Amino acid sequence: MNTKYLLSLLTAMLLAGAAKAQTKTALGHDPAVTVMTRNMGNRMHLNEGQYVKLYSINRTRQTRQQEIERATANDAAARTAQLAELQGQYEQECARILTPGQLAQL
Repeated sequence: MNTKYLLSLLTAMLLAGAAKAQTKTALGHDPAVTVMTRNMGNRMHLNEGQYVKLYSINRTRQTRQQEIERATANDAAARTAQLAELQGQYEQECARILTPGQLAQL
């Protein structure tokens, strides 16, 4: 095997790995959100429907939180207000899918 072939093979493998990582993110499979939701599911004994809905809510919340933090990097007051509003929305969404006992554990 020559060096050129090995370099080409390595490059192809790296590109394939990057494409796979982008596909997971594009499809909405975020490892951090998955772990967080799985932990919540175990703690609160979620059924499958609740888990799917909570995963979606958690993913949306994380995305929106990152957007807020980027947009308000130089304005702490605006960031605090927007994050508080996001938290309120998150709690309302959770209240729609969780039982009162599960909400108490949240």
